[in-house]
Amino acid sequence: MTAPAWLEVLAETSDACRTHGREDLAQRLRRRQDRPPGGTRVAVLGFPKQGKGYLVNAVLNAPVCPVGDAATPAVPIEVGYAAEPGATLVGRADERIPVEIEKLTGEVGARPAGSLRRVEVGVPRDLLSAGLVLIDTPAIGDPRSPRTAAALDVLADADAVILVSDAAAPLDQAELALAHHIRTWCPHVVIALTKIDVSAGWRTVAEQNRTALSSAGIDSPVLPVSATVRFAAAKGGDQDLNARSGFPELLSWIATQVSRPAESTAALLAAVSVRAAAAELVETLRARAEAAGQEAGVDQTTLLQRSQRRADELRRRNSRWQNLLADEIADLQSDAEYDLRERTRKIVETIDETFDRGDPVKVWDEFGPWLDSTLAEAVETTYTFAAQRAEWIAQAVAVSFGAQYDLPELALTDSGADRIAEVRKPRIERFKIGQKAFTGLRGSYGGVLMFGLVTGLAGLPLINPVSIGAGVAFAAKTISDEGGMRLQRRQAVAKMTAQRHVDDVFLRFSKECRDAIRHVQRRLRDHFTELADSLADELTREREMIIAGSAERERRSAALRREIDRLAGLHKRAGELGMLANRVPKELPA
Repeated sequence: MTAPAWLEVLAETSDACRTHGREDLAQRLRRRQDRPPGGTRVAVLGFPKQGKGYLVNAVLNAPVCPVGDAATPAVPIEVGYAAEPGATLVGRADERIPVEIEKLTGEVGARPAGSLRRVEVGVPRDLLSAGLVLIDTPAIGDPRSPRTAAALDVLADADAVILVSDAAAPLDQAELALAHHIRTWCPHVVIALTKIDVSAGWRTVAEQNRTALSSAGIDSPVLPVSATVRFAAAKGGDQDLNARSGFPELLSWIATQVSRPAESTAALLAAVSVRAAAAELVETLRARAEAAGQEAGVDQTTLLQRSQRRADELRRRNSRWQNLLADEIADLQSDAEYDLRERTRKIVETIDETFDRGDPVKVWDEFGPWLDSTLAEAVETTYTFAAQRAEWIAQAVAVSFGAQYDLPELALTDSGADRIAEVRKPRIERFKIGQKAFTGLRGSYGGVLMFGLVTGLAGLPLINPVSIGAGVAFAAKTISDEGGMRLQRRQAVAKMTAQRHVDDVFLRFSKECRDAIRHVQRRLRDHFTELADSLADELTREREMIIAGSAERERRSAALRREIDRLAGLHKRAGELGMLANRVPKELPA
């Protein structure tokens, strides 16, 4: 059996799209080519809050689509015929999960984003029994949104489209642009003007919409409808009210789409898709051809001069960023060392104040942990300052380099403050009871002897109450003086030990900080040197291509022109095939 002529054109256009890097267009054409015969798919598209879900429900007289404040799915809802109502969630890996229609909104909302491809709903409606499938799409909004992409992706295999617009206002530029895009990919489009029951001026809006569509070259009917009136008519069985809802005209339009012959419909849809894809691809190739033509029109000397100016600018930028890096790193090393020195100096001042007032024997157990934590905090703070400054230097060098590039990971991440050794407790001599007694006896001897001799002149013995009292006083004074001297020695030893520990920490971590900063300098230097070398190599290759001549550019331009002509031929052939089945959009613009 001979394959239809439109299959050959579709396959050739799909190959051209892949050849020129438009896999998105190739996928759309592939879906047209692989779609099985039979059935009619009518997609319902529109911007948010236009009443898409209400319209689908009103067409079927069944609450199959979420409406109002309900969380609408981010994937299409395909409504087809089934003997019993039911719904199926279709996952990315084509897994099928049956759910009850009443629980559809909750089940879809519970699924992770991106885990579903579509939702299939089946209801027993005569309208659907002939193979009709109504597709409620996610609302169209931000062009980069997955919802918008999912909605527009439905056009790849839709036979007809209902574009929904609120009757409160005429079609705006965004809606007209959407209508034009839909009409480019789908030949059968109707504009459903919704909510006419709450819009007093809907007749004027409908006429304005027809005028705007005609001016934009979009041949699509405008059908005013009201889902609310349709539901009220269905509930009361009122045929007159149903006629005023506008849905009989919309249902007649849908019936017309269902009654089209399958082969002519397939040929027409293929022709329209080929023409749309060819038009987009031709625009891309024309832009490339124009760029190649402009490049070929510039003489070789001018191109060489331009390349030389870029090389000179690259050398100037290299000099700027290298000088900036060297200066800033030197400043950072000096500032980091000063910062750590200033913090340790304040710690030393606190050490002096502590031991000027306190006895190391009593305060050391509390002082030691304080000194360790304060030194760790000082080191950590200095490293944080150095890390932040290094990040700033990296950004400044990148700006000086002349462009934004990914920066290398810098080394100032671990200060090592948790590895600081604990301060060792100095050997502190205590003034024990025996030492005090011996010192007191030694001091009392002079007092007893001196005052015993003086009182001996008065006829008193050497050992008498006066000489004994003097001995006691001299003993107390001697013990007090000896205790004070021993305290001073303990304080001096404690100060020296603590200060030596602070100096050791400063020397170790100031060197480690300098080493880390030098590592940052080397990382930045190597990174931007590599980028500069890459740009220099690119400029060298560019000069070589310029010197090689413009023959290759001319050859590419000629190849692009031939490809554009071939695509224009495909566009024309698709138009001829489409005209045999039905009317197609206007010819490719010259």
